[in-house]
Amino acid sequence: MSKSLWITALALSAGMCSASFGQVTGKVTLKGKAPEMAEIAGIKNAPDCAKMHKDPVFEETVITGDKGELANVVVSVKVPEGKDLGTTPTTPVMIDQKGCVYSPHVVAVAVGQPVTVKNSDATLHNVHSLAIDNPAFNFGQPTVGQKKIEPFKTEENFKIKCDVHPWMACWVRVVNNPYFAVTSSDDKAIGTYSIDAKGLPDGEYTFVAWHEKYGTQEQKGKVAGGKAVVDFTFDTEKKAAAPAAKELKVSTTAACCDAKGAKAVAAK
Repeated sequence: MSKSLWITALALSAGMCSASFGQVTGKVTLKGKAPEMAEIAGIKNAPDCAKMHKDPVFEETVITGDKGELANVVVSVKVPEGKDLGTTPTTPVMIDQKGCVYSPHVVAVAVGQPVTVKNSDATLHNVHSLAIDNPAFNFGQPTVGQKKIEPFKTEENFKIKCDVHPWMACWVRVVNNPYFAVTSSDDKAIGTYSIDAKGLPDGEYTFVAWHEKYGTQEQKGKVAGGKAVVDFTFDTEKKAAAPAAKELKVSTTAACCDAKGAKAVAAK
């Protein structure tokens, strides 16, 4: 075999091996009529952000496809009692602020995983966490830049908002293992998810699907050969199985931040 053919064969072999890692895949669907999402009119009053959007911007609480495929659902493996699953991911999760919108709208992160908050706007934002079980934070980002925050210490669902631009919000779901994914909002793959199951032992597991409006549901699924297909259906007519997050009453007055950010927000 020539050297070039040997290299090609080796590359193909490596590609096949990398593609052989198990995947837990599936789709999440919403049964019933999805609520209409309101336009975020406030962005028009923030010129620096408004110019970054060619089209109107709408709330992202419920995003569905033509057949009810539901985006922004966190699907994860529930750790069996008394066991540990996987190792903590080391790749940082990025929470961006761009065009006066949090991106992504729903963030999934493992306990202990690095988290970075980015401001892509040349305008002041403040990042105000409403966490209860994890330490809350509230800091200003007056210019373009990034800030690392302390990794989360325990499972929780909580909201992050901006006191400067009240329409800005995202949700964070913290899970205690690396086997999770968020259903896509991309038109070609909306409502689908894929969890890299590398290192997940075969067996029967409970899978959890969480949505900020429709709450939490669970179902069993069997992983065999590192693979499984687990689908979920949320129903607009049924009450959520569990609240999306704990209730937390907070003042609407900004009580943040640091340095220039604090003064600028307080002046609003």
